[in-house]
Amino acid sequence: MGGIQSGVGLSLRLVEAALDEIAASVRLRALPGPSSHTALVVSGVESPEVARNLGRVLVGLLLGAVRCNVSLAAALLVGGADDREQLAGDVVELIGANNSFVTDGEILFRDTKRNAWLAEGLLHVLLVLQNRDPGELLGGRIHALRQMHPIPTQQGFDAVALYVHGDVLSLAIGESKASRLDGSGQLTQAAKIFKSLDSGDHLRHLRQELMALEGYLSPDLAGQVANSVLKQRCYVPSIVHETSFDARRDRVTLKELTPPRDHKRLLIIRLQDFHGFFDSVADAMREAVAEIVV
Repeated sequence: MGGIQSGVGLSLRLVEAALDEIAASVRLRALPGPSSHTALVVSGVESPEVARNLGRVLVGLLLGAVRCNVSLAAALLVGGADDREQLAGDVVELIGANNSFVTDGEILFRDTKRNAWLAEGLLHVLLVLQNRDPGELLGGRIHALRQMHPIPTQQGFDAVALYVHGDVLSLAIGESKASRLDGSGQLTQAAKIFKSLDSGDHLRHLRQELMALEGYLSPDLAGQVANSVLKQRCYVPSIVHETSFDARRDRVTLKELTPPRDHKRLLIIRLQDFHGFFDSVADAMREAVAEIVV
């Protein structure tokens, strides 16, 4: 048991170091121009170091390395060959055994499941890093963050976070999209989901999310959940793409949404090599299994 615990401690330090490396490399820059939303360019994600460390963090997230209060877990409840074999199987189910996608079915898996889950993971990691530099992504400290989906096709919001903006508890809802050629169209699809929230759809589901997160808040913040947090919404569409689109122009689909401009925060993650980036992160995840579970 002592050997496993020391190994687990080392694994958690590896995850923490990986988060530090990503935080040091990734930058957010606001674009001037649009009155319908705040456009934030995310740069630095395509470096080999970020891809390697993102793979490590995503494996750590599968194992609960980051708690819902955005703190690093005290310990991972895994260790040894059996857990490593189970995790390796889970990773293969999520991202495939390799990066060879030839048949129509394999390509469909890559484009609609693997890449989608990895893009959602990237959004989740960026939210985790918000507390290391709270000035850009949301502009306030996150106090509770829903765990990311363990499977690519799971229904529900891609990210739900409670954060303090000024002195007010606010709600951030993230929707992640990944498309090499059609970033603009995917942004329109994300906006439709937010529009349905404005129309009152999914509110029962959203309240369930909030009740689950409320227990991670201090008593003074928890008291704000019932009365105000649904009114203090921030929508965060995250678009990973390769073909450029104009994120600075006003968009009717975003302008019509209820939150003010500063609470509609579009993350633009343009990749020079769309599939190559996701291949690199997938490779890093497969390698990280032996690094994280020792």
